[in-house]
Amino acid sequence: MISNPSLIYYACIAQNETILGEIAKEPGIGALAQKCIEKTPPHHSLYTHTVRKRTYLFSIADPFVFFGVFDQDLDQSEALAFLNRLRCDFERVKGDNGEVGSHCYQAEFDSIVREIMAANSEVDMPTSPPASRNLSMDSSSGKGKRMVLAPLLGNHGLKKKKRLSGEVNGEMCKDVAMSATEKKVDVMCEDGRDFAMPVAQKSGGLVSSERQKAKQVWRKHVWVVLMLDLFVCAVLFGGVEVYRQLN
Repeated sequence: MISNPSLIYYACIAQNETILGEIAKEPGIGALAQKCIEKTPPHHSLYTHTVRKRTYLFSIADPFVFFGVFDQDLDQSEALAFLNRLRCDFERVKGDNGEVGSHCYQAEFDSIVREIMAANSEVDMPTSPPASRNLSMDSSSGKGKRMVLAPLLGNHGLKKKKRLSGEVNGEMCKDVAMSATEKKVDVMCEDGRDFAMPVAQKSGGLVSSERQKAKQVWRKHVWVVLMLDLFVCAVLFGGVEVYRQLN
């Protein structure tokens, strides 16, 4: 509910001008809060004012005033939700006391604030998998200790298996690479003797021959295009000359 409880500097419940319970994180802020309570704006159910990076928030349910001082970085919706929770819980425990005195509900107020903060910490607490929770609960017994150690050993064994498999795969890759580099093609000579020619050299010769063929084809295409251009130019030039002679 509250993203950062440290941004709450002060909170209280007051009836008219009497503070029934309060919490304060700074010395002297209670006196300032008393002055604010005495000047609660009339004819309002909600009032807020921000000055000097602090937000003063009133939630008014006559004759009670729920007042808080918050850091301006805290979202006002969170501050208002905090005061509304104070209001709901206080209405549940206040009873029907006729006369009230200063801080007469301090114990109840402290209990309400503790409940709110506890609920807030439970909401913000990251949830862990059920297995880890059960292991932590049973860790006091020998069975629990064995259950705790089992995943650790399992992970270690898994890492060891991965490491071994990686080493085996690495050796296999090395063997394949070596066999590939040593792989040769047998070629028969005219005199009957055979010799080994590396695959890489043969493939390189094939690549060079393919390039030569591509160059020859490209040259042929260029010559064809040039001849067509010359033919078109000659036709156009001849047509122009015929047109001049007719005119």
